[in-house]
Amino acid sequence: MLGITDFALKGDYTVYVEFNDGQKGLIDLKDTFENDHREIIRELLDLEKFRTVRIGLHTLCWDNGVDFAPEFLYEQIKMQKKVA
Repeated sequence: MLGITDFALKGDYTVYVEFNDGQKGLIDLKDTFENDHREIIRELLDLEKFRTVRIGLHTLCWDNGVDFAPEFLYEQIKMQKKVA
């Protein structure tokens, strides 16, 4: 099962994550939050709320109940590495 083993905040909306298969990298979630029409996701544009991130259920979770599938975050790393 794919899962996040560690993370660190690296700036506004950017998180460094490590997965249990050795994949690691930075994920900038600002566009994800801005482009999602759901209010619960857009709440995370408030940096104070964004900084409540933690690991739960093998992925990143926030105090307002938002979490993303680890597979989504994994793909974000791969896509953002291609852009860099």
